Amino acid sequence: MEIFNRTQFENLAKKTGNCIVSIYIPTNKQSTDSYQSDKTNFKNQLQETEIELKSKCGLEEKEAKAFLKPGYDLLEDYEFWKHNSDMLAFFIADGEVEYYRVPIHLPKSLHFAGKRPFLIPILPQLTGDGHFYLLYLNLDRIRLFEATKNTIDEIEIDPVAVAVSFTEEEERDENQASLQGQGGVGNAGVMHHGHAKGSDEEKKVTILNYFHRMTNMLEPILNKNPLPLYIAGVDYLIPLFRQASKYNHLQEGHVSGAQYNKADDLRELHEKAWKVAEPYFEKERVSRKEDFGFKASKNLAISNDNAKLIKASITGGVDTLLVNKNHEHLWGTFDEENFKVNFDDSANEDNHCLIDLAAVKVKENGGKVYMVDSENMPEDTLIAGTLRYEL
Repeated sequence: MEIFNRTQFENLAKKTGNCIVSIYIPTNKQSTDSYQSDKTNFKNQLQETEIELKSKCGLEEKEAKAFLKPGYDLLEDYEFWKHNSDMLAFFIADGEVEYYRVPIHLPKSLHFAGKRPFLIPILPQLTGDGHFYLLYLNLDRIRLFEATKNTIDEIEIDPVAVAVSFTEEEERDENQASLQGQGGVGNAGVMHHGHAKGSDEEKKVTILNYFHRMTNMLEPILNKNPLPLYIAGVDYLIPLFRQASKYNHLQEGHVSGAQYNKADDLRELHEKAWKVAEPYFEKERVSRKEDFGFKASKNLAISNDNAKLIKASITGGVDTLLVNKNHEHLWGTFDEENFKVNFDDSANEDNHCLIDLAAVKVKENGGKVYMVDSENMPEDTLIAGTLRYEL
């Protein structure tokens, strides 16, 4: 799995056109039926989207099938489904296809056809709310995961871009030194990382130097989508990594003595990592609720006026938007000339879900968007938000 980052989100958010398709389905990482259930689910969404393309975009049946052909082609691509995460996000815009595999729990499949992509289902990937990185420290090979309470996926690290193995570096240096020695050069002018020989302190210095190099390569990748980072591994490596790291979102606490060699190890590693990470996210949730109450007392929060909050979100006035996970769509349009929100009873060829539009605009304007359980919303409402300034 690769990291879905803010730049990719912003590029998606900018797309507009006469007809843009967004499809989301939950997927299985392992399968006993060659991923047939996932493919059937995706096919059903394509067929339902085909109907929308004809009714909302005015396409003929042949045109609709041709529009969705890249999706139908994936049904025959077994290799594609072997690399599943927990959710597949699939988009077609102006004949171009984009898809992302992300570790997000999706209760049911969704599809939309309209003038812009539907992006709320993928937003949790960027908020950090319940999402975190887990770095498994092992001198043979480091591994990076992205996880939530219910999901964990390994993120592919290019060994050319990041020094993922201390052991391989050491062996390479030893071989190089040996060859130079055989050639009569000797080791006087050779500067290498140094193998795990000598005193314990010398070993630690060597490993610390490796961590400095590795983090300098890894952290720019993490910063493309900064999330809380937790670490796992044998205890003596933890303080060395902390000393080397400059990542601003490295958290306290770690998974001690972790092993990762097989699927059972990953399940155990995931369970232990969530126990370490859960208090951080609970504290964040409580803090958001307290912050909302404080700002409400200063007339800097909205929870009972959807039109006002949506307008503020679109025009850059919202700092944090809370979206009820069980929200219904609010279909409508925003009149940019008159700064007016217009609601519709149902979806049509011209409108969009205004909650989705509000969430995307808040994120584009540098704000935060959180998907919140109903019981944790400030009030019994679809959306709530805090403001940058009093309206």
